[in-house]
Amino acid sequence: MSAHAISDHVIRTARAALSTAARNARGLKSTAYSALLASLLYEQLDKELRCVQAEDVHKQNILAKAIDCCRQAAGSSVGDAVNVLRAVLELLETGVPPQVNVTPQERRAHLRVIQGSLSSPSKAVVSSSKAQLREIG
Repeated sequence: MSAHAISDHVIRTARAALSTAARNARGLKSTAYSALLASLLYEQLDKELRCVQAEDVHKQNILAKAIDCCRQAAGSSVGDAVNVLRAVLELLETGVPPQVNVTPQERRAHLRVIQGSLSSPSKAVVSSSKAQLREIG
């Protein structure tokens, strides 16, 4: 059993779900089947969370994050579901949330022109971060 005491049964279930989802991604490519796998893992994680003592906040946080990821996997494409289930397994095994929990769409730079043209006195500069927008004039 790992240092953060996630049960071996839950980790084996996560490994099986990931393995089966990866085979599905190579073969059938059924989104419904991937959602079913994520739902089965969700149920195991939920059972484990209900059994956790109130004092074990770290384990509760790990399980809650894994449950949220399973919800995300259930609603995503086959390929994205595999990536999310891989992240869930890593989280359960290490207790550290991996950086890959960000979906590929969120990782891509979002460039948007707000307003302006080449002849306008001020030019808007949009960075790849949604939060940063500044004006050069």
